[in-house]
Amino acid sequence: MNIITDTTQKGSECYVATIGVFDGVHCGHRYLLDSVCLIAKNEGLKSMAITFQQHPASVLGHQAPLQLLTLEEKMARLEETGIDTCVILPFTREMAALTAGDFMRQVLCNALGVKVLVMGYDHRFGSEQSRDFGFYKKEGSACGIEVIRAEQYDNISSSRIRQLLQEGRLQEADIMLGYAYRFSGTVIEGDKRGRSLGFPTANLRVDAQKQLPGQGVYSARVTWNGRQFKGMMNIGSSPTFLTGGMRPPEVHLLHFDDNIYGETLLVEPVRRLRDEKTFTHINELISQLRHDAAEANKINL
Repeated sequence: MNIITDTTQKGSECYVATIGVFDGVHCGHRYLLDSVCLIAKNEGLKSMAITFQQHPASVLGHQAPLQLLTLEEKMARLEETGIDTCVILPFTREMAALTAGDFMRQVLCNALGVKVLVMGYDHRFGSEQSRDFGFYKKEGSACGIEVIRAEQYDNISSSRIRQLLQEGRLQEADIMLGYAYRFSGTVIEGDKRGRSLGFPTANLRVDAQKQLPGQGVYSARVTWNGRQFKGMMNIGSSPTFLTGGMRPPEVHLLHFDDNIYGETLLVEPVRRLRDEKTFTHINELISQLRHDAAEANKINL
């Protein structure tokens, strides 16, 4: 997949394109991108996905949602769809102020060579977003772009997937994503309390914009250095020790005792095991951790 970040150098190719944040590149996105690829093949054109360097909400003064994928992860998922080219636009206030017609003419037609624009069933863009689909067809026709509306797909959205993750409903989130949700983090030094309990944990520094599962204890598959391990993960505040506030995700790898400070772990939460609990005695906590580890050990690698 060719990735374009500089739209000032127009190439000679002509494209069938679609536009979106594509957070998660979930099954709904893939349906849309498959449509783009099929139309491009039938028309003898190249396929293109147009996305943004940052979430538009962050530029418009709104609270941007946490992201299901980092930009790097998004590029990898988009490449899997078979799309020929991905354009990453820097979303700015100037771009937000463009009307749909101006955006089509200046960006899609003149800068990118788009000949066919496939719009998601309920997608809107441009400063006048109250317009209906007929408006987009008319504006596109004025600058030589055929505008097509994709058929409605199942009720799948990035916001719904975020909600499922927050509720610990991983299997349902994975079905909508079309793949197993995962995140990566760098191992940082913690308070070493887990080691004193017999369950050393890797504290992970994760991209601050990455959506994580909700608070609780999870079984997880963990990949490090090309090897996969069974593990259990805690996300929350460790209430037994009254540390206060949310802590970084903590992962205990079963049957593992290497020094991995500074290393990167890829974590795939498998199942939510339980809520965080406050234990009145350390022995109660250790007993619960042993039970959690036994549950996590049932994971298939």
